Order: sequence, then structure tokens, then C-alpha cells
Amino acid sequence: MLFVASLIAPIFALIALGTGAVRFRLLPDASADALTGFVFKVAVPALMFRTVATADFGDTNPVLLWISYFSGVVPAFAVGMLAARRLAGADRRGAVIGGVSGSFANLIFVGIPMVERALGAPGLNVLALILAVHLPTMMTASTLLLEQAAAADARASGGAARDAGLGRTLRQVGRNLVRNPLVIGILAGLLWRLTGLPIGGPFGEVVGLLAGTAGPLALFALGMSLPRYRLGGTWGATLTITGTTLLLQPLAVWIVGSALLPPFWAAVATLGAACPVGVNAYLFATYFRTGEGLAASVIVVSTVLSAATMTVWLALIV
Repeated sequence: MLFVASLIAPIFALIALGTGAVRFRLLPDASADALTGFVFKVAVPALMFRTVATADFGDTNPVLLWISYFSGVVPAFAVGMLAARRLAGADRRGAVIGGVSGSFANLIFVGIPMVERALGAPGLNVLALILAVHLPTMMTASTLLLEQAAAADARASGGAARDAGLGRTLRQVGRNLVRNPLVIGILAGLLWRLTGLPIGGPFGEVVGLLAGTAGPLALFALGMSLPRYRLGGTWGATLTITGTTLLLQPLAVWIVGSALLPPFWAAVATLGAACPVGVNAYLFATYFRTGEGLAASVIVVSTVLSAATMTVWLALIV
């Protein structure tokens, strides 16, 4: 347990330092956006480029990895929707926000530094395979469900239903994804991998230096962003969804992954699933103008409580 605590403590210390830097005005509020932008647009894409271009993925079927991971996402999404609907009295769009909050793990700002610290570069290789499908799948499914829910809410209120159309919605999601820096980093790494060229010389050194900043700066940036989220919504729904994302989702992944995957791959998938909810839940909530308080509360509470739950998961699987 002492070893696990030594892994966890620096991670959440960096998050706390980021929060303190904003709370005590050591850094201006605008610096949080700038640092987050650097991490998301530069550091993490560089890390994903290097990882995908140089990784040894072994002989394990990645489809089994994806099945294992999403075996936790699906029930967590369903429980999150039910909790938002029954405990928070949310409309259909708010219920989908509850589902997103219960299942959209923060694999970038928490998952990458956690896996890198606990399992090293081989763990990042496996996590890269999850990231390659996680963002496109979650963005597409969440957007489609929210568009359908928005149309159903409009019909229920007697208003004109907004029907974006399946094709139009998919095209918009596709355009957003091809411009996403993380997706660009993964695709660039894949293309480089196909060339068979090493990543060396000054170019390799620059990529390595940028990639090395991803983990610590991601945690510090996450801490800086937490004070902007105001707690709201119903505490019953918040705690239920938080428990779903921190306990139910990784438990399902652990059970299925242990049956389908090598132990190391199952450990990576479980750690990823055990991460607190990411900012995407709040972005969806603000765009569709529903469930903002619930999403913000789950982000803050799940991040704080994950210090304890991640310790338990690490003790079980590492």
C-alpha cells in the first residue's frame, strides 16, 4: 500500500498545486486556458505521436481490448442516464448528460499521467489503443443521443422539434474529429509507423521533450480548471453518477478484461475506466443548455474522490 500511495500522492499533489495557484492568485485565471490549450493541442498529441509511432503492441487482439473497455462504458452510461432522470428530474437531454458524466473518463488529463507513472511506457502503448477509439466513439454516440433527446424534448413541450438529421450530425462530428489535435497526433503517429523510419535526431529530441511535459502539465492544468466549475444539481444524482464512474465502470472493465485480456492489458483498461469524468460532459451540457450544474458537480466531486478510489484500484491490479 505504501508503494501505491507513493504513486498516487504526486499525481494529486500536482492537481492540488494547480488549484492552489488559481485560488491564491499566483497565476492569472487566463493562464488555465493557455496551459490547457498547450497540453491538449501540443503536449498530448506529441506524446500520442511518439507512442503510436514506436509502440510494440504485441499479438493481443485490440478488438478484445475495446470490448473490455466499453463493457464498462455502456452500463455506466445507462446508470448515469437513469440517475439524472430519476434523482435530478432531468429532461431527456439532461439524462444523456448524466450518461456522459457517468462514462466519459478523463483519459487525457488523468489517465495518461496515471498509467505512465504506474505502468510505464508499455502501459501508454495499450492506453493509446483505447484512446484511438474512445474519443471518436464517445463523441459520435453522445452527440447522436443528445440530438435525438433534444428533438424528443421539443415534441414533448409542444414546440418544433429540432431535427439535424443523421447524415448532417455525423458529418459535423466527423469534421470536429479530423480537427481534433489528439486524433491528428494518433493518425500522424500511425502514418510515421508505416514508413518504418525511426524517430531520432533533433526531431526526435523535440518530440520527446514535448511529450515529457504532457503528464505533469495535464495534472496541473486540471487543477487550475477545477475552481471554475460551480457545484449544482441534486446531490443524490451527483453522488450516484460519481460512484458509477469511479466504481461501477472500472469494476465491469476489470471483470470482462480479466476474462478476455492478458493481465497487463486488463490493468491498463481498468485504470483508464477508473479515471474521474472529463470536461467533455460539461462541454456537452453547455452546448445543449441543460445539466450544466450536474456535469460540473460530477467533474469536481469525482476528481476529488478519485484520489481514494484510484488508490484502491491500483492496490488491486498493480
